[in-house]
Amino acid sequence: MTGAHARGTRGEKGAILALRDALGLRLEVARTNAVMAARIAEALDVEWIPAAYTDRNKVTLDGLNVLLEGATEAFHQGSLSRLARHVPPGLSSPQWADFSPAQSKIEAVNRISALTASGPEDLGPGSKERKRVLVNLARHLEPGLSTGLSKTRLAEALARRLNAPWTDECESTGETISLAGLNTLLAGAERRLGLLGARRPTVFGTPEHEGSALAAALVDGWRPERQLDGGRRVRWDGRKSIEWMASQGLTRGPNDNEWQGFYFEARGREILSAAFAPNPDPPRSVYENTSFDYSLHYVWDLKAHTESWLLPESATRRPGRGLAPLNDRVAMESCIADQGLGFLMVSGDAVADEDGSFVAWHRELKRSRGVRSKPSNSGRSRMRKSAFEPLHVEAFWFANLPALEAAKMAGVLLGFQEGFAQAPDEVGGKGRSRRPKLMMDTKKARSTEVSVARFEFPRER
Repeated sequence: MTGAHARGTRGEKGAILALRDALGLRLEVARTNAVMAARIAEALDVEWIPAAYTDRNKVTLDGLNVLLEGATEAFHQGSLSRLARHVPPGLSSPQWADFSPAQSKIEAVNRISALTASGPEDLGPGSKERKRVLVNLARHLEPGLSTGLSKTRLAEALARRLNAPWTDECESTGETISLAGLNTLLAGAERRLGLLGARRPTVFGTPEHEGSALAAALVDGWRPERQLDGGRRVRWDGRKSIEWMASQGLTRGPNDNEWQGFYFEARGREILSAAFAPNPDPPRSVYENTSFDYSLHYVWDLKAHTESWLLPESATRRPGRGLAPLNDRVAMESCIADQGLGFLMVSGDAVADEDGSFVAWHRELKRSRGVRSKPSNSGRSRMRKSAFEPLHVEAFWFANLPALEAAKMAGVLLGFQEGFAQAPDEVGGKGRSRRPKLMMDTKKARSTEVSVARFEFPRER
């Protein structure tokens, strides 16, 4: 809600510092979390009970929730200032006071594109904005301006025509426009169109546009790691991913066999929250016992799907399941009936734990934390994933119940785990019944109207 990003600290300290700055309070960083939280609670006008909300110098979960409740109310009332670290210095004068800056390049290029109805945008290699964003803006607002100029010169010329201040901070090396430069163009274009200070829900006019922007942001948010063979690709190491989830205090994910799905959810929400400013009036995202993962102006759930398996010992590949499990059927149907529901799905290659070293490590980790592994219903242990290599992120959107029923009729959606039982608590025991879910045939879905966008992860060799 404050627009803050991590700055060398995490957890409660980072949240408290963000609230301090958004409220304009003069509190030294050296103060304990408990002292700072009490002062912030006073500024938010919420009741603070030290005995219940602090534990020595720390803030408890109940205390953080009290601050969250107060901050949310202040955010809705407009009294919680978003930190203006993305506002270019040239836009600090009163005439730009109503401008709400984009907090990432992916948000900026999509907001500019939305102004010209040019469709969703992604970023090029190295998180570079594509020149077509500027070309489309020029053709829409300044049709007499030559689009044959270099990207930086075209951006500067556009800014001058829009009476927006273009400074050295607006450009980076290598013919790149900085976030400050994109925000400068965005501010000038919004003022020209009479949209400066317009409500944020107008940023993405349709769920399809929003889904495309979110999918593009998820791909851009994961940077390829340099591999020993000289190639560039993204790989989620199972051990590192589980350790990261545990360090974040997540209760789901670190102990689960399908860790890659929980990792995508947690890191994906983090990436999207950093890329797009939150909606002060978000849509409902909890139905039945299901809490969908993310919402901006529409509701989305994040899913990971294994398209194929990589077998390192034999250097072979085998296909994965063509069907991707989704969510509780009743919860999905209720959300779709109310407002529609989208899925952001990462698909990729699972690296098989053929030698069993990963599963041995994982079981020992769980034992050390007092978590007991449950036996399988079949008595056989499935192959585990020691790593996951994402290939692409796709966005799918189900607009209403007729669209849902059409997907079922076309075989895009099928019933899942109806009558199946969960893993038993003890060997020989009987697990509890599972609630019916739906699963998606991704190949069939790609050729229907529920498919919105697809963006590939870099695979340069």
